Amino acid sequence: MARVQLVHPESATGTTKQLFDVVQQAFGGVPNVARLMGNSPAVLNAFLQFSTAMSTGLLTEKLRDQLKLAASESNSCDYCLAALCAIGTGHGLTAADIMGGRQAVSADPKSDAALKFAKRVVVEKGRVSDDDLQTAKTAGLTDGELVEVVATVVLGFFTNYLNNAFKTEVDFAPAAKLVG
Repeated sequence: MARVQLVHPESATGTTKQLFDVVQQAFGGVPNVARLMGNSPAVLNAFLQFSTAMSTGLLTEKLRDQLKLAASESNSCDYCLAALCAIGTGHGLTAADIMGGRQAVSADPKSDAALKFAKRVVVEKGRVSDDDLQTAKTAGLTDGELVEVVATVVLGFFTNYLNNAFKTEVDFAPAAKLVG
């Protein structure tokens, strides 16, 4: 059970209604995480603007989804894992891509390096070593891409922490649990 009330699209007004219309158009519905954010139009607006800005960056949509999967797995966010698994398939991620994101591995060397760098960012709470940076750069990641990897992890953490703090009810098919 959610710890705060969700804002229902039918009763939303003003800025919240306008933002819900944007979410509805993008997702074909207003998922519970957006309804949670709807309690603060500033938060929902910031999330949408950050997400939109990241979609115009250097990283592919696939890699951004995999990075958020890695963050969500590390934070045990069942909501985000379920949402990203559902959305990821719509973005062309295969089951192997999804599993790779969750485990921070990829068959593509540059994506693998990005995922491993993201994992180091998570584990070290941002305090990555010079060796971590050099390994990522040697694999071909540019400074801009590295900045976007960290920003994508932060965006993932935002929704992870929000959903974990308020126990947002999962309105997507649950993600399979990792074994081993």
